[in-house]
Amino acid sequence: MTSKRQVRAFRTAVLGVLATLALFWGAVDIVGVSADKLLDYVWLSVQGVFLLALIAVPSGFLLRWLRRRP
Repeated sequence: MTSKRQVRAFRTAVLGVLATLALFWGAVDIVGVSADKLLDYVWLSVQGVFLLALIAVPSGFLLRWLRRRP
């Protein structure tokens, strides 16, 4: 059985995805942005987030290791 916290987190994630899809639809349909160009920007953003995570995770481990050293 799922807790209320898990249900709220899932609902928030679903609403976030739906809001993002609505923004994409509005950009393509209403504003007239090319769908291909928009997908290129999304892919660039995903790469940026991946790069930040790639830098942050080893840095976090290094800081934790330095903090635990006597």
